[in-house]
Amino acid sequence: MASPQAVIGDAFEKLKRSISEEDAYNFASTELKDVWSAVREIDIKQRKRQSAQNLRRIEPLLRGIEKYRKVIEVVCNGTPYMPYVWAPIKLMLEIASHHRDVFEALLSAYADIGAALPRFDRYKETFKHNLEFQHVLAIVYTGILDFHQRAYKFFRRRAWHVIFLSLWKDFGSRFDCIIDSLKKQRDFVDAEAASFDIVEAKESRTRMQHEVQRRQKREQDMLEENEKNLRISQLQHSIAWLSNDEKIQETQCERTSNRRHAGTCEWMANEPQFKNWIQDDTKRSCLWLDGKPGSGKSVMCSYIIQRLTQIPSLMTCYYFCNSQDTGNVCQQVLTIIVLQILRQHPDICTLIANEFVYRGVSCGMAQLRILIPQLLQIISYTRIVVDGIDECSKENQKAVLKELQAVCIGPITHCKVLFSSQRDVHIRQTLSEQPQISLDGRQEVDWDIRSFVNYEIMKLHTSDRDLLDRIESILVEKANGDQVHTYDKDSDANHRVGMFLWVQLIINELEYCYSDTALEETATSLPKGLKAAYGRILDRIMDPDNSRNARHMAIRILGWMACSYRTLKSYELLDGIALNASNTTLTPKTKIRKEILDLCRPLIEEGPASTVDFVHFSAKEYILEEEYQAERPFIWRENAHLDLSFSCVAFLNSCISLLPASSTEAQRAAIIVRGFHGLQIYADTFWYRHLLAYCGLLGQHQRQFSAELLAQLRLLLRFRKEDSQAHGPESKTRTDKDATEDPSIEVLNHLPDVKRLVSDVLVFRAKMNREDASDKSPGRISLDSCKIDPTHFSAVRHHYQQTAESLLEDRALVTFPEINNKDLQAFRDTYGASAFVCRYLHCVFSTDGFESSSRRAKHESKHQRRFRCAHSSCVYFRTGFATRNLLNKHNEKYHPAIADGPSLADSITPPGEKGQNGMRDGPGGAPAGDISLPDYQMQLMLLEQQNKKRPMMAWQEQDRLSSLGLHRGNGGAIANYYNPGEKGQNGMRDGPGGAPAGNISLPDDRMQLMLLEQQNKMRLTMARQEQDRQEQDRQEQDRQEQDRLSSLGASQGQDGGAIANYYNAGEKGQNGMRDGPGGAPAGNIALTDYQMQLMLLTEQSKKRLLMARQEQDRLSSLGAG
Repeated sequence: MASPQAVIGDAFEKLKRSISEEDAYNFASTELKDVWSAVREIDIKQRKRQSAQNLRRIEPLLRGIEKYRKVIEVVCNGTPYMPYVWAPIKLMLEIASHHRDVFEALLSAYADIGAALPRFDRYKETFKHNLEFQHVLAIVYTGILDFHQRAYKFFRRRAWHVIFLSLWKDFGSRFDCIIDSLKKQRDFVDAEAASFDIVEAKESRTRMQHEVQRRQKREQDMLEENEKNLRISQLQHSIAWLSNDEKIQETQCERTSNRRHAGTCEWMANEPQFKNWIQDDTKRSCLWLDGKPGSGKSVMCSYIIQRLTQIPSLMTCYYFCNSQDTGNVCQQVLTIIVLQILRQHPDICTLIANEFVYRGVSCGMAQLRILIPQLLQIISYTRIVVDGIDECSKENQKAVLKELQAVCIGPITHCKVLFSSQRDVHIRQTLSEQPQISLDGRQEVDWDIRSFVNYEIMKLHTSDRDLLDRIESILVEKANGDQVHTYDKDSDANHRVGMFLWVQLIINELEYCYSDTALEETATSLPKGLKAAYGRILDRIMDPDNSRNARHMAIRILGWMACSYRTLKSYELLDGIALNASNTTLTPKTKIRKEILDLCRPLIEEGPASTVDFVHFSAKEYILEEEYQAERPFIWRENAHLDLSFSCVAFLNSCISLLPASSTEAQRAAIIVRGFHGLQIYADTFWYRHLLAYCGLLGQHQRQFSAELLAQLRLLLRFRKEDSQAHGPESKTRTDKDATEDPSIEVLNHLPDVKRLVSDVLVFRAKMNREDASDKSPGRISLDSCKIDPTHFSAVRHHYQQTAESLLEDRALVTFPEINNKDLQAFRDTYGASAFVCRYLHCVFSTDGFESSSRRAKHESKHQRRFRCAHSSCVYFRTGFATRNLLNKHNEKYHPAIADGPSLADSITPPGEKGQNGMRDGPGGAPAGDISLPDYQMQLMLLEQQNKKRPMMAWQEQDRLSSLGLHRGNGGAIANYYNPGEKGQNGMRDGPGGAPAGNISLPDDRMQLMLLEQQNKMRLTMARQEQDRQEQDRQEQDRQEQDRLSSLGASQGQDGGAIANYYNAGEKGQNGMRDGPGGAPAGNIALTDYQMQLMLLTEQSKKRLLMARQEQDRLSSLGAG
């Protein structure tokens, strides 16, 4: 055991390390009288403001410290330790005095500490030179400084008043542990004083002190573990509440950063506007980085992000906008910012959890407007980079620019934002007055382009170094030529190209030259501007020297990519273009190889997770919007949507074999593993949207409906269920009719059966998107959709997904032994990266999944029961509720303090306001433990709370025995009580005449109570473990318990287990438990194995609850009769 001086020294150093040098200097010179003066001064100011808060409550603490100082002088003589006991009190009272609720909470805490301090003055002379007593002094010193250290951490962090409420609530368990430790030391001193009058039992005191310290360490470890688990749960709940995935942005940032050529972009670090923007001040809070398409803005942003992350104490957030972003982009940007802050500062999860998640508030713009400024106040200083705003819709552009400047920028947030975009009209109007850095016409960009050209030129197929030098000179000259000073996004009037993308496209174009002559000719006739470069590439694609099939397939590839509703996987694209009017089924001979994508390079490129995308969003704009060869756009949307519709519908027609009526699971596995169903998820999700888009464009141009598509749609009628064919449109509700009001569907009026099929699909999809499925398991959602879908499409998707996931499992060859290992490996390599799609159909990941079931499960948890109880001991802390209403009702019934929105002072409930079981009393003053709970899990939680009041009832019983003269029957000394040779079978010393240890009278009341409390804590822990196990497999447990209940029918008759009697105190023994056999107190049952006794207690509790539940049902049925 460490010496008292060492214990005190460690506590002193721990606190000193956590405070600033200025505060350490002030603490060292603060005397106790200075604290008294500060208290009086605060009291005077409060009385002048007519807001006095009864500062007399702190008097017991200060007087206790004064007595403590006199006693501990023998240990701390000649050390700087003592001022650290009282000096922090002065500092924190002065800081908190300006916030009423905070000050009230602090006063209540100090009052509790003062009440828990040992009565040092009584035993100063008795224990003056006693080592055990000095250890008590050291432990008290440690407890006080522990509280000071944690309180100091609250008050000295940035914007502490914003997060104090949430942190202080979580600090409650830690504070209770500190108070409990002080009380135990007080009780120990009192017990020692009583025994010291009889005999100075040094060995007994040493053992008792060791026992106290061992228990405290165990409780401290348990407390730290609970705090850690609480933080993990709060972090998980906060991330789930935000319902977004920042990993997509991380991948995009990394991918963009990998495009940067070594040595480029580094000039930005010395740019004056950028250096001013980085500085930690409130000036120049917004910076605009602008440039032409392909000028390297995104790559520059990735370099800026990399540079910012290297600055200590700087928080960096970022978002790369994408032309395919849908929905509320502004909300997505703000939630990603919160997630990125949360990942780097996980301790702030307590603010999000307590103030938003556990209050049942959904994550929307209103909540984010409140939350983000609070987070930005708490952390040191922040920089936010948003790239590609011009790729968003006009509405989203306005919202992002407005909200980010309003929410993130302010005098107290220490946050600045960098926007990167083209010079669009609205963006220019909004940001024109802000500091800006333009990439157009900069000499530094010219140098970067020269370096980039020098690197890329080595990819050309020639060994003539002189030719390479000439080509390099031509490219650099073209890229850095004279510039027209006006810039028009829709014009190619810029002679100075200044774009990395242009250089990259030209280099890729030169790679198709296979002779030195062709290289030189092509280099001398380079296109001017990005649009001209796109046109040159399309000219090469449409070159008459290319085969007609190659030209046709290239058009189809670009059409699919330009008009798809999400970024396509390469295998989806290849399967889609393989289907046409002459080929409506995929076979090994009709499958198309991946090399066909080279026809469209360099306009397209491969992305992460097997995706294929345009090299830049301007390429998509060009082929859809710009006139090609002075005629129409290169891709007609009408033709592209017709192509997509036909392929998706034809593919679905080939999936009839996946229905259970047509194949077994083994047969489906044999079909799917061959790789002919890669288009399944996309076709099932988007076929009708492409059809409606085609119908809408068809109506505008007054053209005839495609006969080939019509034939496939008529085949698709096979997927309608027979019972759905009997219901006409008149059976739809008003909401269902709203889902089919798309005017595009009117094109199908001459095809009533097809129109009804599409209408049914629209109604079903709209219903699934509206439905709140947060209270359902993902597997249940899939099965329910199969039932309510008026078609068999959901069943096809379900069985495909089920079989595909089985093929990706490790035991696939065991499950399907007839499958070839080579085919299985090829299937996994092709589809494994995103096969596990989310089963919540409204989610964007329902069409683009994850690489493993575990990652999908983690994602799907975000959709489930987001409204969680704030009490970590409550069973609904983890499971939560499906709606905010259910959470509010739960809080009103079981946690009224949360429902009523308590003040900060009320969150630390004084012991006098709690019931005997440690809970607030219920309505009407009824004990909280007497509330009849209809929920089985809530009954278990209530049983745990009732266990807490048993020590108090045991104390009352002990007092009663004392009054009868039974308490000190043999007057045994503590030393004899702790003699192992005299203990009974249950680990306690036998009473007079060998009576069981349950009847023993301990020489000290408080020590007996302390042991009983420890036993109850162990029981409570086991009850919680049992509860967790029951929650995991509830159905199986219910069945087993019902069987056990049937076998115990006789016991039910004897106990008469009505729930009213179960909770009736009159039927309980004096120790709070039912009496044992023959009326013997239940606590006197002597078991050889103590663990068996605890297990028996748990089983009895479960049985009684089930019996009470059955009895309540019986009484209800009798009452109804």
